[in-house]
Amino acid sequence: MSLVGFFVKELAPTHRRWVEATRTALKSTLTTGIAAILQILGPFGPLFAFRIGQPGVSLGLFEGGLTIVTAAVVQAAIVPITGKLLDYPGLIMTFLFVVFASLGYVLAANPKLFLILGLVAIGTITTVYVAIFEPGQIGWGSTYTFDGILAATLVMVAIDTLIWPSPPEPKLLESVAGDLERSRRRLEMVGRHYLDPAAAPLPATEIASRLAPHLALLKSIQGGTAPQRFAHLLNAVMISERVFLEVERLAVIAEEPLPDELKQRYGDRVEDELGSIDAALTRRSEEILSGLLDPAGPARSGADLRFVERSAVVGGSNLAGFVGALEVIENLLEPPPVRIEVAGPSAAEDSAESRPRIDPDRFRYAVKLGATIVLGLLVGLTTQRADLQTILWSIVVAGGPNQYGAVVRKTLLRLAGCIVGGIATLGAMILVSQHFYSLPPYLAAIFIVTLFGAYVAQSDEWLNYAGIQVGITFLICYVGMGPTSDVYKPLWRLWGIVLGVLTNGFVFLLLWPEYAGHKVTDSLAKLMKASLAFAREVAEGTITEGRIAALAQGLSANLLQVLNFADQARLEGQSGREISASGFDAASTVIRIAYRFEVIARARLSGAEASLPRHVVELCSAFGSEYCDALESRIEQLESTKSAERAALLTPRAAVQFAALNPATTALFESVDLAARLESYRRLPILLEHLDTALSRIAAS
Repeated sequence: MSLVGFFVKELAPTHRRWVEATRTALKSTLTTGIAAILQILGPFGPLFAFRIGQPGVSLGLFEGGLTIVTAAVVQAAIVPITGKLLDYPGLIMTFLFVVFASLGYVLAANPKLFLILGLVAIGTITTVYVAIFEPGQIGWGSTYTFDGILAATLVMVAIDTLIWPSPPEPKLLESVAGDLERSRRRLEMVGRHYLDPAAAPLPATEIASRLAPHLALLKSIQGGTAPQRFAHLLNAVMISERVFLEVERLAVIAEEPLPDELKQRYGDRVEDELGSIDAALTRRSEEILSGLLDPAGPARSGADLRFVERSAVVGGSNLAGFVGALEVIENLLEPPPVRIEVAGPSAAEDSAESRPRIDPDRFRYAVKLGATIVLGLLVGLTTQRADLQTILWSIVVAGGPNQYGAVVRKTLLRLAGCIVGGIATLGAMILVSQHFYSLPPYLAAIFIVTLFGAYVAQSDEWLNYAGIQVGITFLICYVGMGPTSDVYKPLWRLWGIVLGVLTNGFVFLLLWPEYAGHKVTDSLAKLMKASLAFAREVAEGTITEGRIAALAQGLSANLLQVLNFADQARLEGQSGREISASGFDAASTVIRIAYRFEVIARARLSGAEASLPRHVVELCSAFGSEYCDALESRIEQLESTKSAERAALLTPRAAVQFAALNPATTALFESVDLAARLESYRRLPILLEHLDTALSRIAAS
């Protein structure tokens, strides 16, 4: 895909995108207007409204109240603290390091709250920086910062709760349904080309997914909805991404068209299966749009695409691979074997004893954030300019938690955003500031630029860093100076923003560098271990309804973590993209394995097992233990990818034995629960094979 084609695709307009960009621009513009009317100097209020007011981040009454109270407390304390610290530069650096390292450690698990309170803290604590150069401005600077935060918070709470609320769940459902519809259209084109390459040219390969905005919306929903509902939302997001990846694999396979001999023999069956999957995708999109995340009807068509003969023609073509990918999509569209009912104690509480007292990931992030703030302070002090406090603002905006890998690429994207924002500032100064002296044209310029920044920020992670940086740079440089034609002060502020971005990239690249690809394997191993613990309890017969609920909730949290790391790994070059795609496959398969064990557990808890002979029950228990051992060997294989020694895979014999069960034994599984249990025992070996394929791709990356 060409560069122009990439931008056309990434910036394609949608109704929802325009609506969300308009909401964000409205928040920034109203905050700027209120600040101008009330003569609140400084850009921090509009900056706060733009960054916190991004799509997917909703500020409710609780968050708004917490923000105002925190800002008031910090402002009340910072002025006397500043007076004590000014004579001791070493204490200033120590103070900033301790404050932001503590803030980073405590709030690393909650990026939304970190962003809110981190901006509040940096906005107020930069009073210390300004006081070093202008001691007489401590009180006024502190007051203006608090007033800006207060105005921005009130505007955002009013828009998010009263004037123009935009709950994230409908946005997520609409976006997921739209992705499934795009995958359906894409699959239709790929299928036509595969069967008749002369009549239908193959469309270009898609290179970007929509996982990043989906995860942002999921994180904003998490905690505000029932765990059962959240699990279904997470499952819908995962299925959408997996279908996207499988369709792109089909596009690669379809580059080699189907031979004429096989087209005559199997073309109609392949076409029927494509039509069946097309209908299933359409039905699933409609169900998601209507809010139905737990469909009762199966998506499987029942078409039989298995090839009885293994001729040289079939073996030498890509037909088997094409059909296999179709079957994967078909399996993905099946509803979960059971409904997930989450209640009882959380998995977090259940596993609290195994957690270390100091979380190593949060500790490393806290140290890096504190070190970046101190280094930014030293850079600012070296320049001897008070208006370079923007270095510290930029560091907090760019240095959020749970960001791994691709530091150079993210830094370059932010620098590109700085350049575009700086150009927009100069353009506004030339076209607006020199020709108009009233407030409306000034606000119109702010609305247009922030609308553009918020629009671009809703793109995939290849562009959203730049979009956010455009709006931040423009607001700091233009709003901070007010309507003026003096270009030197905005340029100094722009230079401060650039220094902050470079400082953040320098520290996070060199001090304890962490990569999302490595985090994918770690989080996937954690997900597999949680699934194994669940499966062991099922196989041993010690599982209870409460434990099923708690473990299901824990699996949802672990799955979200895997998806987050896999999404970030896509920015780490070709190897990262391969690990990301394989991580999605493996995580999806592990969850389906856990679902199958849940079917077995519920069949046992329902009492239906009492109708089975003792030897059949013992056989099922032995098979369950064997599957657990096989899953454990896969965990060892995944963990051995970091060492030279590779663990050997354990192949379950139960697959053969269950396939060979005599009809009399199979007839015993006549009830619905027992039939589902029998199907689960038969499906588990197939899922383990799929897991082997994904893990082998991770090891090869």
